Amino acid sequence: MAKGANAVVIGLGAVACFAALLPQRLAGEERNPAAQPAALVNGKPIPVAQVQELAEEIAKSAGTTVEQVWKDALEQLISAELLVQEAKATGTSVTEAEVEQEIRDLAALGSGHPLAEWLRTTPAARVRDEIRRSLLVEKLLTQSIRVNIERKQVEEYYEQHKERFQRPPMVRASHILIKIQGDNRAAAEQRAKELLARVKGGEDFASLARQFSEDPLTKEKGGDLGFFPQHPTPLAQAAFHLQDGEVSEIIESPYGLHILKVTGRRPAGIAPLEEVFDEIREMLEEDAREDREEQLIEALRAKAKIQLLRENPPGAPEQPPLKR
Repeated sequence: MAKGANAVVIGLGAVACFAALLPQRLAGEERNPAAQPAALVNGKPIPVAQVQELAEEIAKSAGTTVEQVWKDALEQLISAELLVQEAKATGTSVTEAEVEQEIRDLAALGSGHPLAEWLRTTPAARVRDEIRRSLLVEKLLTQSIRVNIERKQVEEYYEQHKERFQRPPMVRASHILIKIQGDNRAAAEQRAKELLARVKGGEDFASLARQFSEDPLTKEKGGDLGFFPQHPTPLAQAAFHLQDGEVSEIIESPYGLHILKVTGRRPAGIAPLEEVFDEIREMLEEDAREDREEQLIEALRAKAKIQLLRENPPGAPEQPPLKR
């Protein structure tokens, strides 16, 4: 009996101690709004700091203020959390090998690419978590959304929007890129000269590009850059001064040293259907996927418990929290 009484006393003491500390904890959280959740999605908190970070990115790219885009950022994060929860609920999973491969793919984009910079400057644990979440959502959408665009739909769109396919003169070219990094300029220049000599000696350009080009986006395609119009960049300027099949001298750009080969031309005018068929089909597929993704998110919202706790950034006047 005495033992039980002591346990009760100890329990009451702990409660009293917690009650005494609670106002201090609440005051601390109030002084640090970033530590609070901005919303709860089926009980899962979305931190204010996370909303703040996304809002700052959106505001910067849109040339506006955090206050104006705060709600948009919060809604995006709510939608993402709903998709992640749905992916987990349906048994969708991502392996560590898939996360590792995605990290390697991002790193291969090169130091000037925004995603590669994000990878370099973000803590490793967060990188892995965000990539895992992204892959989960990607798998869920791939499994849940099936789109099949018929040829008739492509033809109808083309006939109704021919003016959109007016093309300026365009040139198609392939390149071999050798990057200049740190103090390796001399070595890069020597390597580029050797490759140029091999190309001019008759070796296959596409084969050399696949073996030696340091552009991860085009190397597997034999260096193919596709068709592009004239614009004030070193490669475009050089391409429009070369004849079909002609190979350039070494060209330097902010990306490094290039060897360029022109492989085709298109005159100005409305592009024929077959030339833009894949472009139209991919656009229609993307539009259809976006529509169905929105429908999926709305369905998930309809059955979710979403509580908005902070609909404005820290420092802005708050409205009473809403429940959905």
